[in-house]
Amino acid sequence: MYKKSYLLLILLSFIFLQSLSAKEYTWDKKLTFLGLLKRYHIPQKTYYNMDSEDKELIQEIRAGQHYTVIKKKGKGVYINIPVSDELMLEIKKQKRGYSAKYLPVPYDIVEKTISIRIKYGLHKDLHRATHSWYYGKEIEEVYSKALPLKKMRRGDKIIIFYTQKYRNGKVFSSPKIQACMIEINRKPYYGFLLSDEKYYDSLGRKYQRTYHSKFIRPLKHYKRISSGFTQRRYHPILKRYRAHLGIDYAARTGRPIRASAKGRIVYKGWKGGYGRVIQIQHANGVKTLYAHMRRFARGMRVGKYVAQGRVIGYVGTSGRSTGPHLHFGLYKHGRAKNPARYIRQKTAKVIKLKGKKYRKLRKIVRKFRPQFKEAKRKIIIKKKSEDCLNCVKKLKPRT
Repeated sequence: MYKKSYLLLILLSFIFLQSLSAKEYTWDKKLTFLGLLKRYHIPQKTYYNMDSEDKELIQEIRAGQHYTVIKKKGKGVYINIPVSDELMLEIKKQKRGYSAKYLPVPYDIVEKTISIRIKYGLHKDLHRATHSWYYGKEIEEVYSKALPLKKMRRGDKIIIFYTQKYRNGKVFSSPKIQACMIEINRKPYYGFLLSDEKYYDSLGRKYQRTYHSKFIRPLKHYKRISSGFTQRRYHPILKRYRAHLGIDYAARTGRPIRASAKGRIVYKGWKGGYGRVIQIQHANGVKTLYAHMRRFARGMRVGKYVAQGRVIGYVGTSGRSTGPHLHFGLYKHGRAKNPARYIRQKTAKVIKLKGKKYRKLRKIVRKFRPQFKEAKRKIIIKKKSEDCLNCVKKLKPRT
C-alpha cells in the first residue's frame, strides 16, 4: 500500500516537472522591456496599462541583470525580473491577459569580513584584496571624509564587517558595511551603522566635516521627512509594494519650492501619480524632479533656465498623495539616486547620540567587540566561516 502511494507520488512529481520549465537569462544591453514582451508573445498593453511610476522603475533594470522565465504548458509564461535589490517585477498570465506587479525579492543575507594590513595605501590595498574600488569609496562615506585617510602608513590595519545579498546562490547587491575600523598612525577609528543609515563611532559621535555641495534642499521650511529613498516600500494607498525613488518632505500647502541647483526646465506638467511636476536638467547628467505641486510659479516653462534657489512652484497634494508634501527625486544618467547623498548641509556641529539611539549603538558595539578582537589577529579576505569568526554566516532569509 505504502509502496503504491510512493510510486504514485513520484509519478505525479514527474508529470508536474514535465509541465513546468524554468530558465534563467541575462538582460542584454540591446534588450528593451517591450522587446522582452514581444519575444514571449505577451501583449504590449501589459506595459502601457502600468502607471507612470511603475514604468519609471523599469528603467532601473541593468544590463547583465539575471531574470527568470517560467513556462507552464497550456498556462502561458511567468517572468520574474529584479529591478532593484529589494523589488522584482512579476509578469503573470491571468484569466484575462497578463498582469505586471512588483513584489519583494526573496534573498539570503550573508555576513563577510575583510581584515588586511596597509602596504601601498587604503584604496590600492582594498582593490588588490577585493578587485573592487567600492570598498574604498564606502570607507570614505563611513568617515564622511573627515579623517586624513591618505596618512595611513604601511602596517596600519583595515577591518570591515559587511553584508551582501544572495539570490539563488548568486550575489545580486553591493556589499553594505555594518562595522569597520581603520588605523591612522596606529590609532584606531571605528564606525558602526545604525538604523538611520548613518555611521557613528563607539561613543555615538558622528564623523563630521563641512560639506560644499552644488545642490541645496528644495524646501527651506518643512515639518519632517515623511518618506526616504528606498528600493522597496509598501504603498499606503495602492496596498502593494513599490519603490520610492526620492525623498518626501511633509510641509504646509503653499510652501515655496526652490530649484536645488541651476539648470534648464525640461518638463512641466501633469505626470500620473506624481501630479504637477517640474523636472530640471543640470550639469554632469543630473536631473531633479519636483512632484505633487499645488501650482507652478509664474514664468516657469520648458526650456527656461533657472538659478539655484529660484522658486519654481508650491507644495500641494496633486496626483496620488496622502497629504501635502514635496516628492524630490534626483537622477544621474537616467538612474535614480538617493538625493540625500547630493544634498549636504554646511556644518561643523558635532552630533552625539543620546537616549534610546545611544543604547542601541552600544548594543551593536558590544556585538562586534569580540569580532574585532579576532580579526585583528589575522589577515582575512572573504574566507569561509570555519577559517575565521563570522566571515561568511547565513542569516535568516528575508522575504
